[in-house]
Amino acid sequence: MLVTGATGFLGRHLLGALRARNVPAAVLVRRPDEWVRQDWVSEAGPVHVVEGGPLAPDAWMRDPALADVKTVFHLAAQVKHSRVAPEEMETLNVEGTLHMVRVASALGARLVYVSSSGTVGCFRFPDVVADEHAPHAEALAGRWPYYASKIRAEKEARRLADKLGVELVIVRPPVLLGPGDHRFRSTGHVLRVLEHRLPVVPRGGMHFTDVRDVAASLTRLTELEQPRSIYHLPGTASTLGAFFRMVSEVSYTSVTERQVPNWLLEGVARVARSSSPRWLPDPVVLEMSTCYWGLSSLWSERELGHTVRPPRQTLVETVSWLREHAPRKAAHR
Repeated sequence: MLVTGATGFLGRHLLGALRARNVPAAVLVRRPDEWVRQDWVSEAGPVHVVEGGPLAPDAWMRDPALADVKTVFHLAAQVKHSRVAPEEMETLNVEGTLHMVRVASALGARLVYVSSSGTVGCFRFPDVVADEHAPHAEALAGRWPYYASKIRAEKEARRLADKLGVELVIVRPPVLLGPGDHRFRSTGHVLRVLEHRLPVVPRGGMHFTDVRDVAASLTRLTELEQPRSIYHLPGTASTLGAFFRMVSEVSYTSVTERQVPNWLLEGVARVARSSSPRWLPDPVVLEMSTCYWGLSSLWSERELGHTVRPPRQTLVETVSWLREHAPRKAAHR
């Protein structure tokens, strides 16, 4: 197996899950010296390190160690919730994915592209979900550069894969939580509660799942003879208020919940777009916080064995790991 984005949160857990199933792996990393300095690489076991990135595959794709690769997991992406200078993100997320389709074609391998639930599962109202047949949420999520790049990557990768005869499987998980977020990005919402940095709670929604459950489901795609073209890996959906209350309860951290109506947040977002005061969150973040996120699956449980562990268990273990490893004040109760 070849894994891009191996140094990330999901990449770390995917490598561990592959090792548990005795599946050999190679990792694509830009800086091998930085890879070996990661304090968790022993969890991945022995892997073959390929130096390079998705945007320049000609420099590495003929590595002899990749000759037997049958599945390529493309996890590498840049996540930036802002309209400021999105060009680098768009290039990596779109062009990098298309290059990986070409790599899979050259290797005669299956490509598993990990996208985002937000490409289809973004709504104005709660209690709405998107299954694998849902259309892209371009009218809503397409306003934001990150999701626009993922929607475009899905569409263009599918067209190119069909043209080249590549077996492309698109996997859409929601927000990933759990232990081991060594970059402290995906677990940022939890970290803000632990550090008492939660001034207001928007009236939008949250959809999260455990990174370990997603990693386990991904490994099963190395075994299916005829997988579907799309799999959703849903988790737990709630309002933001309910989510932050759960974090507060499992962490024994007090949270003063100041609800803000969506009309006010949308007005503030318009102000931020025009004047961009530094003390305000990015307008994209404000706009996203007024939306709801819902995902369901027609077949991931049956075909991938995807299970969703209790959300409080995930949050307890996320909080415990953050308190042990996060910088600043997260360790203080």
